[in-house]
Amino acid sequence: HFVFTRQNRGKLDELSALVARGQLRPHVGAVYSLADIALAHARLESPNNGVQGKIAIAVEPSLIA
Repeated sequence: HFVFTRQNRGKLDELSALVARGQLRPHVGAVYSLADIALAHARLESPNNGVQGKIAIAVEPSLIA
């Protein structure tokens, strides 16, 4: 899904501050390595993919739990 918005520096700064204070935390439903990006895309595109939250791609392998 794609969402197009206009950039607003003030709003982005507000969001960054909320994240920094721990008041806003995105829900990550699945993490894939860069090597498995095709699997991540297939899961995202499949109906009833079972993911609640965002699918993240870890470019650094040590970040995958």
